[in-house]
Amino acid sequence: MNIKSSLKNLASDSVIYGLSGVLTKFISLFLTPLYTRIFTPDDYGVIGILANGYVFITILLVFAMDNSTARWFYDTESFHHRKQIINTWFWFYLVLSLGSAILLFFSAHYWAQMFLPEYADSYLYIRLIALTLVFVVLPSVATNILRFERKPKSAVFLSLFQALSLIFFNVLYVLLLKWGIVGVYYAQLSSVIFTLPLAIYLIKYWIGSPKWFTLQKFKEMVSYALPFIPASIGFWVVNLSGVFFLNEYVTKNEVGLFQIGISIAAVAGIATMAFQQAWSPFSFSILNQKNSKEIYAAAFTFYVLGIGFLCTIISLFAYEALIILTTPLYYGASLVAGILVFNYFLMGLTNIAGLGASIAKKTAPLGTISLISSAILISLNFLLIPYYGKEGAALAICFAQLIIPLYMFRKSQKYFFIPYDFKKNILVLLSFVVCVIVSIILKHDNFFLSILIKLALLSITSAIVFYLNKEDLIKIKVILYKKFNSAVPQR
Repeated sequence: MNIKSSLKNLASDSVIYGLSGVLTKFISLFLTPLYTRIFTPDDYGVIGILANGYVFITILLVFAMDNSTARWFYDTESFHHRKQIINTWFWFYLVLSLGSAILLFFSAHYWAQMFLPEYADSYLYIRLIALTLVFVVLPSVATNILRFERKPKSAVFLSLFQALSLIFFNVLYVLLLKWGIVGVYYAQLSSVIFTLPLAIYLIKYWIGSPKWFTLQKFKEMVSYALPFIPASIGFWVVNLSGVFFLNEYVTKNEVGLFQIGISIAAVAGIATMAFQQAWSPFSFSILNQKNSKEIYAAAFTFYVLGIGFLCTIISLFAYEALIILTTPLYYGASLVAGILVFNYFLMGLTNIAGLGASIAKKTAPLGTISLISSAILISLNFLLIPYYGKEGAALAICFAQLIIPLYMFRKSQKYFFIPYDFKKNILVLLSFVVCVIVSIILKHDNFFLSILIKLALLSITSAIVFYLNKEDLIKIKVILYKKFNSAVPQR
């Protein structure tokens, strides 16, 4: 398969994976004006603290075994062996989640008193989260299995079904029944239970009884996964622990604005997540092709150009998006959103940077740099948050995140050299960042004049980027043109 065909497949998978995110985010953005008129920034602060705590627990429960399962899955073509691999992860994940949920459920009062003592019902929120931890296992495993099988449409259908269910129950409990914050967690639990039958149907041939659990494979997979654990925890510390530091230094109002900023920036996360979901199975599936290294290098350029440009647009117009979607109480989140957009870019870039290490099955470097990055973030939080508040937290996240792909590119190139064009791609990324910084300096209070200034800056930046990447952009144009023509019925 040539480079154009491979990039076409990667783009196709990324578009399919991204479709559910785009539709879901569109619906979520549609609901944002309603939610911002029901929840105060203080309420968003509470939701942010609990949401990030939930993610931390989930990281521990997954135990990075999804990475091991993906790596072992492609080592064999045997359905029997693949089913053993999947069930080894599934039963480990389910039992660990069940035990943790029981512990969390009965210790809910303790955690509520520690983190949210001023909210009388916060123990109930935590108990609902505990129940969700158990029911979310099967849908999570199902989504991964469908990705391993290179069935992006089925994977997206399942994810979209769950996302739409979540939105439906949020509308029911929060908007119509007016249950307040507790409605968010009833909606979360209801959506995963509602998704279970579909998840079971889609992977009914893969999930078996506990006898499919294989101790030998479990030991091998855990050994591979262990270095990912500090990396996963480091990911959480770098990207999501900021709300806990803010909770100590600033008001819940500031925490809530930070959370809204994350929500706006998360639009970029749709694109980076879509790329990440397509990238892992794609990159391993072409490993044995003669031109695989050239394809990897082209994909790097494709990512910097496409995702970098999208992140720049979102960062530039974050303030205008808040004006359209929210009330004046939330406009202060714009700079946070503009900064954190590039954090999502760096998160996706880490997947490309770590490819060589993953191919060589060398996972320790990612764990090492993640711990170092976490330590740097904690130091920066103590240094920046007391003086710069939520914006300081956002800057700390980006600085700490930046060192991860830099280090992983250096390490991965030693294990498995790929001819990346670093110089050109760094210049492109710097062009995007400078564009955003200049827009902040030239900020204008007039809504329409502000948009014109930003469009002018974007045009200048686009011209610079086009000059640096004329040949690559022509290749991408050809790929997209062929993809579009193949989708249009011929007369």
